[in-house]
Amino acid sequence: MKITSDNKNIFAVIIAIENYRHSDISSVVYAENDANAFKNLLITEFGAKEENIILWINENATKTALEEELPYHIRQLSSEDKFIFYYAGHGFHYTDSNRLTVWDTHKNNLFGTTTSIQDILLNPLGKSECENSLIFIDSCSTQISDDITSRDLISSMSTNEFEEFSNSSNTNALFCSCSPGEKSYPSEKLKHGIWTWHLIESLKGNIPEAIFKDVFVTDSSLQNYLRMAVPEFITRETTIKGTQTPFSKISSTNTKIIKKIIPAELEVIKEFPQLRLKFESLELRNIKTQDVKDLSGFDKKKKHFPPKYVNFAGNSFIQSISIEEIQEEIQEIYENSKEILNLKRRDIIKNLMMIGSIENNIFRYYLEINQHHKNPALAVITRRLIIRVPRSKLPINFHEIFPIQPNKIVIPIDGEVDFDDLVERFENLEESVGGQLQEDDVKGTIEYISEDNLTITINTIDKEMIINPNMHLNCLKLIDIATEGLKKITGQNDLLLLS
Repeated sequence: MKITSDNKNIFAVIIAIENYRHSDISSVVYAENDANAFKNLLITEFGAKEENIILWINENATKTALEEELPYHIRQLSSEDKFIFYYAGHGFHYTDSNRLTVWDTHKNNLFGTTTSIQDILLNPLGKSECENSLIFIDSCSTQISDDITSRDLISSMSTNEFEEFSNSSNTNALFCSCSPGEKSYPSEKLKHGIWTWHLIESLKGNIPEAIFKDVFVTDSSLQNYLRMAVPEFITRETTIKGTQTPFSKISSTNTKIIKKIIPAELEVIKEFPQLRLKFESLELRNIKTQDVKDLSGFDKKKKHFPPKYVNFAGNSFIQSISIEEIQEEIQEIYENSKEILNLKRRDIIKNLMMIGSIENNIFRYYLEINQHHKNPALAVITRRLIIRVPRSKLPINFHEIFPIQPNKIVIPIDGEVDFDDLVERFENLEESVGGQLQEDDVKGTIEYISEDNLTITINTIDKEMIINPNMHLNCLKLIDIATEGLKKITGQNDLLLLS
């Protein structure tokens, strides 16, 4: 499924405190993962601009930042803005107020070194012009000096001020990771807080149970799903004995739409209604040419010389002297995969022959070196990365697995392609939003360079769309930039690696 959004201008503040300044305050497991995944969600799912997202992690989430900068930013909101707030860290209830910890919180002076949710967030929002807000709080630890792994709103966390805030406007919703008196837990399997993981997957449109009438993610459908799914996951997938029941306060008198879903069968770029893309077969690639004599196995002492002809013998020679470097790269990826993805040998399949490959439940990777089809003295090195899980499930250091990063995304085209019709539509796009178009009906290629320097090439013979941001990026950034570029051009959100 794909998601579109009719949201207003989005402004967001994301806060995560995994490690505190004072070591006697326990860390919040996976808080950084949660914050980065939530930021990616806002960009790729909600269409938020990165410059409109404030991300405070660890030492940046100071008491000064939350008490002075946050209210200031909220005061700048207009009635046309949508405000989204996310927090992952320790929280507790003190006398008559709910409080959030900050990086420099001290356990011997909790009241003086924490912040009031009412003062920094709820009151400023109530006084601002903003009429549309979503608040998500994943707060943890009943005793913040204890060495525990739960995430809970400290046992007496009050719902009164949340209720008051929700009733102050018709367009506000607040979601919390657990009910008062319960704990909120992280998951080693998910590498996220359990509630946050389910929240993000719901907002991405990946959870049918969170979708109302197969079309909408609403405040109510989200609330109902989280309330059901989180306790179920804890029971089914963990050995945790405690309970965790998410709760929320929704102010709207009517059901509020958060996201609109486009069914997969309607995934057609609206500017190009006759072009269907097979997103499930998407590949990240890096293809480069290299002199045969520069290959690691080329040895003049063995009387090696570059092939003079493009033929089977030339290709076989190139492959034979490339085996060692293929083996070295695949082995490096294998070792990185074990470390970064926490995999064991039995979880990985690798091949170290002339076509090197490695695969696991997260990705497949292929490395192949062949003779150039025109120049016999050149080798073509092709690297292909196929990601098998949604973008949101990849760790933030996923790109470190690969010594050579891909530089383009390739998506197969399904069905017939009308070259003339595509050219006309790209011409219309060029006139309406700018960019530069080049087309070659002999080669069967249409190349469009957007104003953001994103190159989209349609190869009507090979039936492929190739997306190239024309800048050096790691594979995660490549996905994000390509997604944002396609969204601007096509009017659709989140086309890549959603499911």
